[in-house]
Amino acid sequence: MKKSTLFFAPILGLMSLFSQQSESKTIYVADQIPVETRTGPTTGYRIPFWVKPGTELEILQTNAETGYTEFRDPKGRTAWIAPKYVSEQPTVHIQFEQAKSEIARLKSEFSQKESQMMSRINQLSPLEQLNSDLQNQLAQAQTELEQSRQKAQLYQGGFNRDAFFGGAAVLLGGMFIGWIFSKFGGRRKNDGWN
Repeated sequence: MKKSTLFFAPILGLMSLFSQQSESKTIYVADQIPVETRTGPTTGYRIPFWVKPGTELEILQTNAETGYTEFRDPKGRTAWIAPKYVSEQPTVHIQFEQAKSEIARLKSEFSQKESQMMSRINQLSPLEQLNSDLQNQLAQAQTELEQSRQKAQLYQGGFNRDAFFGGAAVLLGGMFIGWIFSKFGGRRKNDGWN
């Protein structure tokens, strides 16, 4: 039984070592005053440097007994930090900075959109004038067309009236000439057809 324990103990030790080192999560320093770090996983170790609130840290390993986490900071330094000083979520300070940068980005985007819109409006101004001119020309053309229709109707009505009176004059003139011939022309000759 001792042989199997001796055989599995190093394997379990290596597995726990690799599982601790394979953690590559990010944690953040809590929103407090600058936080002390330690050279080892307890308060008994010396303080190598302090980290600012909101600093993003890369987890290297966690000590299961003390809860201390070994980390690498953005400057590449490594140390240990107590669990009460870290959070898995970005801190209020980081969220505030992210919100400020997002607001700045949105303002810039809004400015660009506004500029594009004003450019398009300026492009539309000549088109609005052209549209107004074309509408005026259309109204004038419609007025002229209506006047032409009315003139055509007058001419048509005048022609019909003139043709009627001309036909009536020819008819009356023919009747008058026929009456004159009948009065002054005398009798008709009998040509034998009757």
